[in-house]
Amino acid sequence: MTANDEKMSYPEHYYPGAEELKPDEMRITALGTGRPFLRRSQANASWLIELGNGDKFVFDFGFGSQMNFTALGIPYGDITAWFATHLHTDHVGDFGQVWVGSWTGGRLKPLEMFGPSGPEPKYGFKHFCEKQMESYAWDTDTRVGALPAVGAEVNVHEFNYAETGPVYEHNGVTISSFPAVHQYGGPVSLRLDWNGLSFVYSGDTTPSQFFIDNAQDADVVVHETFNTVEQLMERSGYDERSARAIGTFVHSAPEEAAVVLREVNPRLAVVFHFLNDFDTAQEIYDKIRLHYKGPLSLATDFMIINVTPDIVITRMAEVTDHAWPNKSKHEDFGKAERKPMMKMADWLLKAQLFPKVPSDRGLVNKGEE
Repeated sequence: MTANDEKMSYPEHYYPGAEELKPDEMRITALGTGRPFLRRSQANASWLIELGNGDKFVFDFGFGSQMNFTALGIPYGDITAWFATHLHTDHVGDFGQVWVGSWTGGRLKPLEMFGPSGPEPKYGFKHFCEKQMESYAWDTDTRVGALPAVGAEVNVHEFNYAETGPVYEHNGVTISSFPAVHQYGGPVSLRLDWNGLSFVYSGDTTPSQFFIDNAQDADVVVHETFNTVEQLMERSGYDERSARAIGTFVHSAPEEAAVVLREVNPRLAVVFHFLNDFDTAQEIYDKIRLHYKGPLSLATDFMIINVTPDIVITRMAEVTDHAWPNKSKHEDFGKAERKPMMKMADWLLKAQLFPKVPSDRGLVNKGEE
């Protein structure tokens, strides 16, 4: 089969659950491509990477991204591990939903979560996770009596943000971290290598030599770029000083990100982290084309990228707005261990209109046991 024949074998749109990955194939899904300002058309940063060996990884999980994840119909228990690039809320804001939403959605194993340290412990991923979990104490302590107790478990793997090298190696997959230049110490970019294919994700960064050095020979590179300074002033109402600080120092200006893409020269370059509208995309595209002439996609939510040794194609997914949990792996849900329910105060129990009592079928109304 020629490369063109292989491309033509893919449907025009991706329908979740309808295409089995080939053993040598990678599929990348944009779960969130927007800015910290959350809107319905673009969730905060998040990318799903599925591999032909069955592994699935999520890089970043910003606000709103989990609504897009569930629309794909993937069981939460299928995710091998979650990775954070840094601790801005638009990259980790859906922590609670990842943790509790996946638990209520049928996950029957601990979460495996990876993220970078910081210059001080309070700026590290471990501190973030511990405090997030502590803040949800009432939520999770009240659930463990009704839900499988294992779903409350989170294994946190913090790695050194200042080092370059592997932070995950298993099942033929290597995920490496390297420093990102973004406001302060702590942020990282990530590279996934598997079966001769590679995916590099910038997280948030200004153009840096770190990225150029570590993204060489990549198949797909996702690099952040913000809306232009002019767009930030005209559409977001920023003054020029703020627009320049945010658009060119905190983040990557399109024409400057283009230099990085030119030096890396991937099979496909993808830019994200801007509000992608009909009246903003062309200016961003034109500025990138000043310095980078290679294959390019401007990301939006539910963009799908399929990668094999011979082809790279992009499509859009067709998804439902009315997702339910994928119950295909729930056979052990009812058998999994629970902890004792927390005891409600008598004065609250007495206010029940329909008091419940234990039975072989669980809690039932009095007289039905």
